[in-house]
Amino acid sequence: MRIVNFNSAAIRLPGTIEMFSHRNRDAVRMFTGTAGGVYQETKIIMLDLVFSFSCFAILGWILEVAYRSSCAGRFVNPGLLKGPYLILYGAGALILMEAAALLKAAAAGLAVKTLVYFTATTGLELLSGIIVQRLFHAHLWDYSDQCFHYKGHICLKFSLYWIVLAFAFEYLVMPPYRVLLWHLDPVIKGVFAGVVLSFILVDLLAAFLRTFFRMTPEERPVAYAEFRDAATPVLALPDVARLSQYPHHLEKTRLDHVKEVAHLSFLLGRRLSLDCNAIIRGALLHDLFFYDWLREGPRLHGFRHHTIALNNARRITCLSQKEEDIIIKHMWPLTVVPPRYPESLVVSLVDTYCSTRDYLCLDRQNKTGKTADGCAGPAAGEKLI
Repeated sequence: MRIVNFNSAAIRLPGTIEMFSHRNRDAVRMFTGTAGGVYQETKIIMLDLVFSFSCFAILGWILEVAYRSSCAGRFVNPGLLKGPYLILYGAGALILMEAAALLKAAAAGLAVKTLVYFTATTGLELLSGIIVQRLFHAHLWDYSDQCFHYKGHICLKFSLYWIVLAFAFEYLVMPPYRVLLWHLDPVIKGVFAGVVLSFILVDLLAAFLRTFFRMTPEERPVAYAEFRDAATPVLALPDVARLSQYPHHLEKTRLDHVKEVAHLSFLLGRRLSLDCNAIIRGALLHDLFFYDWLREGPRLHGFRHHTIALNNARRITCLSQKEEDIIIKHMWPLTVVPPRYPESLVVSLVDTYCSTRDYLCLDRQNKTGKTADGCAGPAAGEKLI
C-alpha cells in the first residue's frame, strides 16, 4: 500500500491504485484537499477492483476450460455456475494484486514471495473447496488421487502450479494489464463490470435455489406423499376444480397457477421447517375467484381479489387463522399490512415469483395441470364470485 495525503488527511489505499487512469487522476486532483477528493479516489478504487474481478473471472474461466478440456478430450465447463466466469480466479487476481504490491513495497526476496504466493493461492483454493462442499454439496475438483493432498481440496502438485502461475501473473500479465487499465475509459469499465457482476449474482442465486430445493432419492417419495395428502382434499372440492375453467397467466389456467404456487411454497416451507399443511391449503385457495380478471370482474382487481378469495374459501371449507392470513396477505405489499406468519410470507414471495416468471416467459414449457372431472357449481346453492 501507499499513503495518499489530502492536506492533513491521510488514507491508506491498496496497491491496485497504481493502475488508475490519468483521466481519473486529473479529476481527483481537482478535489485535492477536500473530502470530495477522498470520495472520488475511493470510487476509482472500487471501480478498478470490480472491473479487475470481472475481467480475471472470465480469463480464469478460459484458462480452466482450456486445461480441463484438453485433459478430458471434450469441452468441460469447470465451474459451479453456468456462465463463462469463475469467482475463484476473480478473487485470486485481487489477492495477488495486493500481495504483489505489498511485496514490492517491502522489497521482498524470492523466497518470501514464493511463500506468500503459496499461502495465498493454496489457502484460497482450500477455502473455496470447503465453501462449495458445505453450501452446494459439490466437488468441483478432487485431488484424492494425487500425492500429498488434503481431503481432495488441495495437493502439493497443484500448489506448485499455482506458485508458477502467480509469478507469471505478476511479471507477464500485470504489466500489460496496467497499461489497459490506465487508458480504459471509466464508463466502459463500469458498464462491463456491472453486466458481468449482474450475471454472476443471478447465476449464483440460481445455484443456491437449485441446491436448496434439491432432494435425495429417499426424500422425494416422502415429500410427494406429504404434498399429496395435504393437497388432495382441497383439489377434490368442486369449486377449486372449477379454477381450471379460467385463464390466469398467459397459457396457464388458474388451477395450474395455484398448484404451482402450492408446490414451490411447500418445498420452500419444508426446507424452513414451517407449517407445510397450512402452506399447501392456503396456496391452493389464494386465488379462489371465478372470473377472467383480464376482461371482467371488479375494478382494482389487484387490491380486492384476495378478499374475494378469502370469502369464497370460507364458504367451502374450514380455515385456520394461518391459512386465512396466507390468502388475505398473498398480494403483499399491496395489502399494506404485512404477513403475520412466515408461511404467509413464503406464499406471497413464491406467488410473486411465479407470476413474474410467467409474464417474462421464462421456463415456458406449456405445463398444464390435471383438473378434476365433473366440476360442480357453488355448494349449497351459494353464489361465489
